Amino acid sequence: MTITVTGPAALLNTSGARFKALAGSILPFVAEREEDDAPAPITHLHIEAVNNELLFIGTDRRTIAVVRQPLTVASVNFAVRVSVPAYTIACRLDDIKDKMRVSLAIELKQITLAYGRTELRLPARPSELPWRSVITDHLTSDDVLTDRFMIDASHLARLGPAKVLAKPRKPMNIHLRGSDRPFIATAGGVFLALIMPRVIPGHPGATLPEQPLDAWRDHLD
Repeated sequence: MTITVTGPAALLNTSGARFKALAGSILPFVAEREEDDAPAPITHLHIEAVNNELLFIGTDRRTIAVVRQPLTVASVNFAVRVSVPAYTIACRLDDIKDKMRVSLAIELKQITLAYGRTELRLPARPSELPWRSVITDHLTSDDVLTDRFMIDASHLARLGPAKVLAKPRKPMNIHLRGSDRPFIATAGGVFLALIMPRVIPGHPGATLPEQPLDAWRDHLD
C-alpha cells in the first residue's frame, strides 16, 4: 500500500519483523498511566524524525529507552518531534506479519501506519519529552567507567515474572560481583537467580567502547 502525504514528511519502509522489533523494544518502557507532574505524556510513544533518522522513545519516568533507524526518505530539512498514545501502535503489532511490508509516514500533525490492506492515520501532538537531557544528566562524556558487564538481554527479561513473588512487593535487588562473574538477583527470600556474563567470541572486554554513549553523540551533544 502506498501512503499519500500532502506536506513535509519523513517515511520509513521496512519489513513487519523489523517494525515490530523497533516498536516492541520501546513499548515495555512506556507507562501504563499518566502522572500529573510529568513533563510530557508518558503513556505515549514519542516519535522523532531528525537528521534522516527515525527515533522511538518511551519512558515511565523510572526507565527510559530509545531506538533509532535510518529513514527511507525525508523532505529536505524536515525535522519533527511528535507523540501518539502507545496503545494505538501496540494493539496493531499482532496483526503485522513478519514478511509484510510496513510503511510509517511522520508528518507535523499526524502519523500514518500502513501494512497489508490497512492504513491507519493517527493524530499526533508535539512532543516535549526531554529525553536527551535526562540521559546526558546521568551519562556524560567525563564519566569514569568503573566496570562493564555484558549480558544476554533475553536472560535479563527472565527476571520479570518474579517481581510479583515478594510479599509485600519490593524492588528486586541486583548484586554485582565483577564483570567476569555472574550477578545475583534476589526478590526477598522467595526468589534467587544467578546470571552469567555474556561472552562474545572475538570481542574481549578490552576492545569495547569505554563510553557507552559514543554511538549516540550526534543526538545528545
